[in-house]
Amino acid sequence: MIFKQFTVASCFSSFMLPHVLFLEELEVRKKALMSSCLAWNISLFPNAEQEDHIDRIWKMVEADNQEASPPGFEQGFKQDLRMLVAQKQELFPWTHTNIPKADLIGAGFHDVLRIATGTGTTEEVEILAWPNPTGLPLIIEHLRGIQSDTAAQVGQLEQTRRTGAFTDIEATQMTTAYCVQRADLVGYQRILTVWRDTQPAPSVKRVIGHWLGVLAEIEADTKTVLNTLVSCR
Repeated sequence: MIFKQFTVASCFSSFMLPHVLFLEELEVRKKALMSSCLAWNISLFPNAEQEDHIDRIWKMVEADNQEASPPGFEQGFKQDLRMLVAQKQELFPWTHTNIPKADLIGAGFHDVLRIATGTGTTEEVEILAWPNPTGLPLIIEHLRGIQSDTAAQVGQLEQTRRTGAFTDIEATQMTTAYCVQRADLVGYQRILTVWRDTQPAPSVKRVIGHWLGVLAEIEADTKTVLNTLVSCR
């Protein structure tokens, strides 16, 4: 079995993308990226230490602000970080490399996500923060392929597990690939939800609603694949 090899940078880009989608201002997207990066790195610490790091980050944010924060801002900031930390641990529990620096650079129609990883490498990924609904047929075709492939993989993997026909390296590659797929599904859900809520035509809303249901099916199959892989380790 041959699977695409994903880097830490590509995993991080899938993780952070849903949080910058449909944010109009670049500076707002940069702040969302920063929160995603902070949460990614906080998640690498033991659970008992994470709240201390969140408190420490808030104190630095507060020190940088010349004016007092509005009521509830501190609680909202910390809760957003907690949510992102939990999401990273859920989606990429086996990825333990930190992201020392990430930046979002405006480049016309796209942004460029520049990621430095703890391995000393820097990668760039194009980010489309405001997908156009005209791309719906392409997304549907892509999701149709993912749906079919993942459903087939559930049965194939169970058979392969019984025969012991894959190596630890292959299992690791598969695990990473399906972790990325789960993260990508979060992005697709965000895109389709926004499109459904903003399209005036009831027929288009029904189509999008159907594919949001398909996303849930793909998510369930993806988790089944990952759980099977865990049982092999």
